[in-house]
Amino acid sequence: MTSLKEELAREIGSKNRELRDWLQTQLAAAPPPFYCSVDLRDSGHKVVPVDCNLYPAGFNNLCPEDLRTAAATLRVQMTASAKAAGRGTPGRLLLLPESHTHNPYYTENLFYLLQIMNNAGFEARLGWYGPLPPEAEKDKMVRLKSESGKELMAWPIEISGGVLSAGDFVPDLILLNNDFSIGYPHGLDPVTQPIVPSYTLGWHSRKKSDHFIHYNRLAGEFAGIVGIDPWTVQLDTEIVDPVDFNEGVGIEETAESVARVLDRMRQAYSDRKLQRDPFAFVKSNRGTYGMGIVVVRSADELRTMNRRVKNKMSVGKNRIPIDSVVVQEGVPTATLVDRLPAEPVIYLMGADLVGGFLRTHSERGTEENLNAPGMVFRKLCMSDLQTSEEDAKPQPVLELVYGWVARLSALAAGRELQTRSMVK
Repeated sequence: MTSLKEELAREIGSKNRELRDWLQTQLAAAPPPFYCSVDLRDSGHKVVPVDCNLYPAGFNNLCPEDLRTAAATLRVQMTASAKAAGRGTPGRLLLLPESHTHNPYYTENLFYLLQIMNNAGFEARLGWYGPLPPEAEKDKMVRLKSESGKELMAWPIEISGGVLSAGDFVPDLILLNNDFSIGYPHGLDPVTQPIVPSYTLGWHSRKKSDHFIHYNRLAGEFAGIVGIDPWTVQLDTEIVDPVDFNEGVGIEETAESVARVLDRMRQAYSDRKLQRDPFAFVKSNRGTYGMGIVVVRSADELRTMNRRVKNKMSVGKNRIPIDSVVVQEGVPTATLVDRLPAEPVIYLMGADLVGGFLRTHSERGTEENLNAPGMVFRKLCMSDLQTSEEDAKPQPVLELVYGWVARLSALAAGRELQTRSMVK
């Protein structure tokens, strides 16, 4: 029996020229961010993104071959973005990371990201934005140690006359790996060098609901070109705002939203003769990192939340209060690794795929959030995305399907950035 992914790949492949023309139109109208990572869910009856991170960590989880080829992709992306902005290709790059964590796995990510930048032919340095840790006060340098023992040195930045520098290093471009969820970084406003992705889309102001409005529109256009049921690549999403679950604000409105989403899911399942019980995710409308998420199967579960769940849904990353949530249809994962539930995470630079991994969790089920303490990452090489039907020529089934869905999410992030730039 032909699977949904094989059917989608066949239809996508048959519309390759039309899709490439459409993609070029989208790239010209609203280019995607410099890089991003997209969390996908593949249930066997639909493939959708469930999160899009514009300042992706996790480069240490990519395959060695993908890390090598990522350098060429980064070079192409740098050249293309510089040309579009009417400036020369940069030679010096400053990587500006999260400054509130010394997580050794995050530092490992920084090591490989710097390696990609250097392998692409750029002179790269690690910067530091924010207060120095106590141990760095003597020589004003921040020393970081990765999970595998690699040592990195970060230079505190200075801004003078609109020029950002790190020690004696004056970069041509600043690459952010910091989502600034703790607040808008006003200190970067005077900087004249280009900063990518834009810090205006940090989780201090970005909303998941905006992303999925753009994504679902793009997915609808994509489905129309390919000739498939839009439902297979769209994600039903509602916003509830304001909320304060500890104070009882917005709980009834969220429950009513859950009821609507579950009702639409039941109808969609019935129309497609799917024997499933619907469930929904209620998430913080800002970056979650596995925080501020609850799974519900009825509206009454919201109305009868206990104090522990209310506390969980009241603060997110860095103890930032949750004042807005999205209610999304729950998409179970049919992807299993060693019989454990898994979800693919795809990395892009612009609209080009550069790698990915599988997130697994031994203590979570197929209908639960896998982005939680105890998760394990498995390699998902670009070569692994190419599968084939028995007795047929190899076809890049997963690369076509996962790649295009992730690309749609990256394009949606580009529309977010365009909208934010117009507002500013």
